[in-house]
Amino acid sequence: MIYIDRNSSQPLYEQIYSHFSEEILTGTLAAGSRLPATRKLAEELSIGRNTVDRAYQQLTAEGYVQPRTGSGFIVNRIPIEKIPQCSKKILPAAVDDMSPSVRYDFAYGAMDNSVFPYNHWRKSLNNALGMLEMSDSIHYPQRTGELALRQEIVRYLYHSRGVSCKPEQVVITCGQQHSMEIIANMFEDTGKTFSMEDPGYDGIRTIFSNHNFHMNYIPVEKDGISIECATEFNTDLLYITPSHQFPTGAVMSIGKRKELLHWAEKSNTYLIEDDYDSELRYYTNPIPSLQSLDKNSRTIYTGTFSKSLSPFMRLAYIIFPQSLLPRYYKYYSRYNSQVSTFHQLALADFMASGCYERHLNRLRTFYKKKHTALLTAISTVFGNSIEISGEGAGLHLLLNVKGTLSQDELIDKAGSIGIKVYSTKDLYAVASRCPVSQLLIGFPTIPDEAFEKIMYELKNVWDMS
Repeated sequence: MIYIDRNSSQPLYEQIYSHFSEEILTGTLAAGSRLPATRKLAEELSIGRNTVDRAYQQLTAEGYVQPRTGSGFIVNRIPIEKIPQCSKKILPAAVDDMSPSVRYDFAYGAMDNSVFPYNHWRKSLNNALGMLEMSDSIHYPQRTGELALRQEIVRYLYHSRGVSCKPEQVVITCGQQHSMEIIANMFEDTGKTFSMEDPGYDGIRTIFSNHNFHMNYIPVEKDGISIECATEFNTDLLYITPSHQFPTGAVMSIGKRKELLHWAEKSNTYLIEDDYDSELRYYTNPIPSLQSLDKNSRTIYTGTFSKSLSPFMRLAYIIFPQSLLPRYYKYYSRYNSQVSTFHQLALADFMASGCYERHLNRLRTFYKKKHTALLTAISTVFGNSIEISGEGAGLHLLLNVKGTLSQDELIDKAGSIGIKVYSTKDLYAVASRCPVSQLLIGFPTIPDEAFEKIMYELKNVWDMS
């Protein structure tokens, strides 16, 4: 984004020239990149096209760019300058030159780029573009999402998760947090009490706290949320991740599921089932959804394509029980969909062609191999010195490291040798519940062959030999 100061003594063309020359020298504009068309930039900045052209000619004269017929102005290859520390330009993230570079980052949520089905997705994008091209008119997306995508989601969820619903119950959203915003808004006129697992996804906690809900935090046991504690509260909404509790990995037992559903009906509570990574089970079949067991329509089922396709997709969905549709339409009847028609149609095509299910099969095989390699490395190097939670599914593990080091000390020592591991403190609403030496690690972006070497390095720096 270019900002020009009309009150500055510096001519406008010089401001444009300075902006682009700095971006080229610092590498923000890479060699081969194309500058915005002169007419388009002039319109965006509300200035004369001649002013933009004069700036581009100066950049050309000094060798920053070269004009190319049919392509505009292309950035030349120039040695990148290191930005001095006194620069006024705000960088995306501060970097301490004294700290080691990050060699291995166990960030949760990152995905291995090599496994994304680019060729098939590109074909579905082209098909979606063709569908739009053949339309008689260009219009806003359908308010709850394109029917083709909602139909595919209904079909897929029925066969894979046992979810029973109709397309009119499906609302397409631009991510799980957007889904939670919608639900929070719908329950503004209730008692505004919200319960959730502890530990749990802190982003959900933030959303309902920001909506001024009264918050209850329910401890998690080995087989899921504590029913005894959950049923102590009179709550409008209870958020749970029953098939793979985040972050502990606990699977809610069938007995607890039935007990929870019975309580929800009796107490007039709606359960929000977040089925965020149900496709990624490596050693057993997927766990049946809570919604598939619900005979009384107390479950709001939510899912996302962030883990099965990519976090950059920004596509998720809500399955509302029929009883909540009037409440939804009362609040959202005039809201347009927040997800582009183009990407919805592309995903519908991707699913209808069978590419999505073939991709999931490949994904499970790919991450199962990586998951097994990580577990083997931890066992080989640490033995019983590390207790693992959450294995068997998903894209992360919880590690409880036995020893004298605290969570912060473990993280700092790992960071000193270029290995990033992560705290779980933010996932606990009740701080005293957080184990003192617990770490969360995501493994998708780490090479399989590096796990054992990394574990030996961590064992050494943690002085656990």
